[in-house]
Order: sequence, then C-alpha cells, then structure tokens
Amino acid sequence: MRNIFSVFTLLFFIGGFAQSKLDFAVTDHNFGDIQEEGGPAEFTFHFVNTGNEPVKITNVKASCGCTTPGWTREEVMPGDSGYVKAKYNPRNRPGRFRKSLRLTTTDASSNRTLYISGFVKPKPKTPEEEFPISAGDLRLKYRGLNMGKITTEKPIAKTFDVFNYSDTTVVLSPGAMTLPEHIQVELVQEFLNPREVGQIKVVYDPNKKADYGFVSDNIKLNSRSEENLSVMAVIEEYFPEMTAEELDNAAKLNISERSYDFGKVTAGVVLEKEFELMNDGNDKLELRAVKSNCGCITYDLKKKGIKKGKSQTLTVFFDTSEMRGNQYKSITIYSNDPVAPTQIITLKGKVEKADN
Repeated sequence: MRNIFSVFTLLFFIGGFAQSKLDFAVTDHNFGDIQEEGGPAEFTFHFVNTGNEPVKITNVKASCGCTTPGWTREEVMPGDSGYVKAKYNPRNRPGRFRKSLRLTTTDASSNRTLYISGFVKPKPKTPEEEFPISAGDLRLKYRGLNMGKITTEKPIAKTFDVFNYSDTTVVLSPGAMTLPEHIQVELVQEFLNPREVGQIKVVYDPNKKADYGFVSDNIKLNSRSEENLSVMAVIEEYFPEMTAEELDNAAKLNISERSYDFGKVTAGVVLEKEFELMNDGNDKLELRAVKSNCGCITYDLKKKGIKKGKSQTLTVFFDTSEMRGNQYKSITIYSNDPVAPTQIITLKGKVEKADN
C-alpha cells in the first residue's frame, strides 16, 4: 500500500509541475505608438520546442476581430522552432489597446496566452471630416449650437468654430440669414477667407424668447443652405443675491404630490391626475412655464398667478395610446420662487397591451 501511495504521489508531483514544451522568447509585446493611418501593426512571437515529442498548434483565438493571428501549421519537432504572428488593425481604434491570443496545442501544458498592446495615435482629420455639417458656404462640427444653461439676467454670447470650405470669401449678411428675434449671429472675424477656420458668435436673449426650460430654434446662416441648424438652451429665471428677509417675503411654491404611481393600465387609456399648487410665501407666485418630457403629457392650468396663501389646480393628462411597458414621465414647473424655481413632478407605472 505504501508503494502504491508513493507512485501516485510521484505522478501527481510530475503532472502538477508539468512545464510547457514551447519556449517563447517573448510572450507580451508592446508596439508603443502606432499611427491609425499607418496600416496593420505586426509582431511575430518565436518559440522553440524544448520537449521530447512533436507539438502542433491546433488553434489561435484572438480576443478581438481587430487582431488577425497566424501560426506554424505543421508539427514542430523537438529542438525545432515555430512562430505565432499577431496583426493588429488600428483603423478607427484610436487610444490604448491590449489584446490577447489564446493558443491551443496538442500538448495541454503548452496551451498559453500571448499579449500585444500599444497606443494608436489618431489619424489627423481633414477640415471636411472635422466640420461635417454644411451650412451654405460654411461647415460646422455639430448641427446643434448648445448655449447651455442660461438665466434671464442678460443676453448670453457663445462662439462656435466654423470652416469656409468654398472658393470665395464669406461674409455673414443679416439679410441672408434666417433668425428668430432673440438670436443674433455674426462672424468673429470681419470675413473668412477660402479654406480658413474661424468662429461665429451667437448672441441669445432669453427675455425676448420669453420661455423657460429646454428650448430649441431652427436657424439658417445662408439663404442657399438647405439644412437648418438648431440653437438650444435651458432657460431659468435669474435671482439676484437676496437677504434672509427678502427670501422670507418672496413667493414659495409647494406641490401637493411630487410623484404619482398610476400602477398598471391598458394602452389607450388617457389618465387624469390633479395636483394642487400652493403659494406658501408672502408674495404673489408666478408660474412661468409648465413643461413635460413627452408629447403624451398635456395639462390644464386656469391661472398662472397665485396669491399669498392661495392654490391652483394643475390637471395632468397622460395619453397611453402609443405607450408600452414601464413608464417614467416628468412635468417641470418653472416659477418665481427664488429658493426652488424649478420643481419636478414624476409619473410612473406600467402600460400593458390591450387584449384583442
């Protein structure tokens, strides 16, 4: 029994510490910096069969379709050498990368993983690629000109990069542009030469817009332009710094419910829910705007002015005709409450398909 135990122990010791017969000079290669437009980067991992039996690589699986493997297809005899090749395609893959190649062989102890890594330097963009949006003779990076969050304190100006891709000098003429009253656009430079990059300045007057929350307007910089640009902003009321006494004397909006769960309903039903809007402050409450995040939400509000100590009913209608599954909708109320000028009511529930 002792001899049998010794034999098993020896076999376990040998199997547990079996070493790979394929001895690789390198198992992890870093390409360093490579150019995105430079084509595939290749590296060859060389190995020697240091065992006493032939070994064949049966498969090499790359961790990404961007890496194409190649390898010695025939058996590698003891003492002979072979290779595993990695070809990495950097196209449209700027930035750092690290990929693996998993080897499967006829000798289980020789199965292993090789690695390649590096950094792809982005391909320089042409002006047409950097400015893909056409607006007459000018090109822009984005179709939407985002003014960000602004207040009613004063007009806000913001600049945006443009590129003159035409063969003529560009001058922005107010008469050739299609702009709403609250938006003005001009070139930062007096004119823009052909193939030159410059800037336009957009001046936005929120008081002339006379709206609150997220707003968007279409504009055209040139009468020959077929495409509209969008100027977007989120408008909130401006409040100067106020003393504790001034805040105490201000209007204060209080909403009876901040959320409503309508549970499960059948598609096609128009839900109706009333919310009480109360003025718990000492000045008249002015409701500047009520907006929802879905066209399926409408509302009825008789008055937008609420006197001290009074309330007003906001009736919300939710049309579930085109809805399915879990729903999360919101109604945003903008007011002259200096402490909480923007308040949100949420609606949630599940809309189920009607039985035929």
